[in-house]
Amino acid sequence: MDQLQGRTAVVTGAGSGMGRAFCERFARAGMNVVAADIDQASLDALVTSLTAGGAAALGQRCDVSRPEDHEAVLTAAVSAFGAVHVVCLNAGVGGANGPSWRLGVEDWEWTLGVNLWGVIHGIRTFVPHLIEHGDGHVVTTASIAGHTSSPYGAPYNVTKHGVATLSETLFHELAKAGSSVGVTCLCPGFVATGIIENTVRDLPGRRGSGSGASAEPDRGTARFLEVAKRMIDNGKPPAEVADLVHDAILANQFWLFTDDVWDEPIARRHAEIIERQAPTMPAPRRG
Repeated sequence: MDQLQGRTAVVTGAGSGMGRAFCERFARAGMNVVAADIDQASLDALVTSLTAGGAAALGQRCDVSRPEDHEAVLTAAVSAFGAVHVVCLNAGVGGANGPSWRLGVEDWEWTLGVNLWGVIHGIRTFVPHLIEHGDGHVVTTASIAGHTSSPYGAPYNVTKHGVATLSETLFHELAKAGSSVGVTCLCPGFVATGIIENTVRDLPGRRGSGSGASAEPDRGTARFLEVAKRMIDNGKPPAEVADLVHDAILANQFWLFTDDVWDEPIARRHAEIIERQAPTMPAPRRG
């Protein structure tokens, strides 16, 4: 895509964090914005803010684990603006944390439903529309966790590895089909969002499921969450990530990392695979 003004963007997970920043950046670029989120209150607040600033925007409540909700977003977007051009499949949760053998089935299903099935449903819904009109770009939100494997977050790691390989596969499929639709796989490091707080609030176990994640975390898991929260709180501002996404779409850039502090652990992991060595613990380079 060579310009965004007058085009339409759909963003899932739009109510907060990076999703909200994407919407605000697209609005400044002159795009129509279709914001999708499961939290109606945050969605309403975002749309009110965008329209007050002069943007053409609408909100559509969406549980990304439900394919029919994606269809409803597409229908609303086309009805309002005629076509969709940019799709950011960004909705995500931190997932249940703890040793993988302690987590309940519902913990796994919830995390995979949002982080991985949310992207799968989005691709199945929006990509045929983009191919049909021939002018579009898909942005998937993976993570550094799609290239490394830290302990205590197995469901999250599984989903982000899945999103990364799904994005690569989609890139090859579109090229093989001769489509001009572009793909960007966003792999953030630490970004200052409320993902941990929101995840703790929304865990299935908090709703009375009795799942493994609702139990008191063991010492290792508690320490992991403490360190992760501190790193996230001091991470890159979402607005800076939104600028990177905006530029990557225009440059038709596939891989998009928010910093380079994880380059060494990623390279080491690849070397260990090639050399058939056991994995070492990943850790970012200290500034």
